[in-house]
Parts: sequence; structure tokens; C-alpha cells
Amino acid sequence: MGKYTAADGVEFTEEDIERWATEAESEDGYQDRHLGPPRPGRPISVGADARPFTLRLDAHRRTKLEQIAKERHISASELVRELIDTL
Repeated sequence: MGKYTAADGVEFTEEDIERWATEAESEDGYQDRHLGPPRPGRPISVGADARPFTLRLDAHRRTKLEQIAKERHISASELVRELIDTL
């Protein structure tokens, strides 16, 4: 069976895809359950007051942000949220 890598770097197999399909097609469906443990990135639930925030960065700052996020195995958005939380 083949191995695949999601955009966020998480690996999965054809067996995972079959399991997800079986669960999705079952009578129970997902019903608020998530596939696997939670991981950094876009929060599953951020509340009704959450709003997108756009930030313009020059190429140097964007590269630095993406590099550090990659080193920590998180998204750039998660890194920014973590930095704000430290303030």
C-alpha cells in the first residue's frame, strides 16, 4: 500500500483512506469526532467571535516565519498564534 503526505506533513496510507471512507459511509458518520489526535494548526473550534487577520510581510520576514514554523513542525499561522500568546 502507498504512503502519502498531507499538506501539513502528516503521513497517511491507503489503509487510513479506506478506514476514513468506511466511517464516513457508516450510519453514524463522524458526528463531531475527529480523525486522529488534534494537532497544531487551524483550531478545530475557535468560537463565534474568531475573525481572519491579514498581515503583510516582506519576503525576508515571510521566509523567516515559514522557516521557523517548518523547524517546529507547525503552520505559520500556529506560530503567529503562539507568539501572540506569549505577549
